[in-house]
Amino acid sequence: MSEKVVHITVRPNGPLRVEGHIKLTDADGREWNLEGKPAISLCRCGMSDKRPFCDGAHGRNGWQCETAPPGNLT
Repeated sequence: MSEKVVHITVRPNGPLRVEGHIKLTDADGREWNLEGKPAISLCRCGMSDKRPFCDGAHGRNGWQCETAPPGNLT
């Protein structure tokens, strides 16, 4: 059985964009219904009212963050 690749993109000054077969659960093991959603955006600023999903609060509040740490990632 081959595993499908999930792509996660760190958006500049924004969310984590997750694309592929996604199973998202909370700390208690409850799963979000993501049926029909080939991609989701996860909050990384902590300001979203729809956490763990992004609602654009980062842009409304001027939140900024680098897309990658300094140095070589590989």
